[in-house]
Amino acid sequence: MAEFLSYRPITPDDAMLLLDWRTAPHITRYMLTDVPYDIERQKAWIERSNARDDYHHRIIQIHGKDVGFCSLTVTDKANQIGEVGVYIGDPEVPVALSMYNFLGTLNHAFFTLGLHKLVNHVVDWNDRVIRTQAFIGYRHVGVLKNHALKDGVRHDLHIFEQEASEWAAFRKKFRDTRDWDGNETI
Repeated sequence: MAEFLSYRPITPDDAMLLLDWRTAPHITRYMLTDVPYDIERQKAWIERSNARDDYHHRIIQIHGKDVGFCSLTVTDKANQIGEVGVYIGDPEVPVALSMYNFLGTLNHAFFTLGLHKLVNHVVDWNDRVIRTQAFIGYRHVGVLKNHALKDGVRHDLHIFEQEASEWAAFRKKFRDTRDWDGNETI
């Protein structure tokens, strides 16, 4: 990841920041689920999440400023499969900068956590993320028709996947091989 990009662990003190981002219109319109604005519930969610061994998350920082959230969920431990979740909460962050969060995230998923594959699901109305998946080496493997229900309307859900060996080859386009914790990955 570029020197401007870093990640930090999430603590219960981040509850208000995350809740404000997660309930902001520019974020919720791309999410499959909505969350109530409840600070105590958010703190409890952070504490539960931090205690899990199948869920990992960080605050994304650009030049030391908190700008977004990323997560890795191990969806199938036996087969080492996971899913990535990302949103940029700060609407003033240029997309060109924020999209490089995938470097540390994919390095962390494949080389720190040892996952074999990531399978991501993207709603059809999120064109930018659908395009970004190909940019970062994912394969489009299908569409679940009328799969997601949001605000009473059914939407298609695009499925993308990438294996660790594919990322190992693809990431050579980029210089940075660090994970979320700043550790070099091989």
